Amino acid sequence: MFKLDIAGVKVIFSKFFAVGDREAVLAAIPQGTRRVVFIDTPATPHLVATVESLVSMEIEAVVRDHHNVSNPRNSREQEIHDAANHVRELIGGNATISNRQAHPACSGLIKVGEFADEGTVIVADPDPDGLTAAMKAVGVTYPELGSDAAVLDGPRAGQSAETLSPAAWTFVQAMATLPPFNSERPAISEEAKGKLFSEFAAAATGDTAALDSLNRKVEAYEAGVREAEAIATTATESVTGVVLVDTVGKHRLDLATLAAKMEALPGCKVTVVRKDNGPIAAKHGGMQFSLAVIKAHQAEVNLQELLAPGFVSSPEAGIISNTTFLLHVSEAVWQEMVLPALKAKFA
Repeated sequence: MFKLDIAGVKVIFSKFFAVGDREAVLAAIPQGTRRVVFIDTPATPHLVATVESLVSMEIEAVVRDHHNVSNPRNSREQEIHDAANHVRELIGGNATISNRQAHPACSGLIKVGEFADEGTVIVADPDPDGLTAAMKAVGVTYPELGSDAAVLDGPRAGQSAETLSPAAWTFVQAMATLPPFNSERPAISEEAKGKLFSEFAAAATGDTAALDSLNRKVEAYEAGVREAEAIATTATESVTGVVLVDTVGKHRLDLATLAAKMEALPGCKVTVVRKDNGPIAAKHGGMQFSLAVIKAHQAEVNLQELLAPGFVSSPEAGIISNTTFLLHVSEAVWQEMVLPALKAKFA
């Protein structure tokens, strides 16, 4: 978790994976707060518990999110669906919980400056979609924000100078230079991300010093591109249609470039990146497998179907998945569950 001040409004960036996340967010809400707005925060039991706490304190809660599932196909989707309904029961019309098909970016659920008034605290997901939606909520915007946000919340391979505004493309390049998350010293990556988010928000308002700072990170990004291009040449296909690369020890690489190179390989349907950073790696011996279904095959491949019924999505469980086309797992879950399921599916 980290906190920023954007246009005079306190913005807390946090996930809701565990009880500790709820406790940290509630502790960060200052006395005298009249309203807390949750943006791009998937409905989970921990989000529900946070909203319940606010309601009990007579603080108005608002939710704007796009992770709902209209027709759940597995227990995980059912959990999200049920939690979303629970939130609606708690706060009624203050809950606007859509889906990615209707609203590719959460900024589409918010009016410019809608939550800029005094006494409001915003809690957003710590990713570019959460940031851009929070910016719009407090009145910080620019012409391409909506289209940028949709691209930024999509596959990394789709993020380029051709699909993003110059400022957002610079932001993507700068994001690639962030230090990996380390659960033993989380402040390092969180502070770096907080500074980067703050610079992007300032640059969007015309702050030249912030834009210059972002531009200085481009050189490091370009080095990461070269590293990604080299790693992509080592890709293997142990399962038909599933392309895997090992990035262990290679922290300065551009993931968007790596994803694009992998997806371009003949027959690729699913990309897998073995890495030694990320929330699951921090909890499971320093190793994580991140899977993504390329856009052309997202209708036919559901990664959540590779998991056991009733799976729990949390770093502690070794599984993180809020959508059917993205999945992060521990090495044990990969070896014992996901890899055999992939072999059975694509045999």
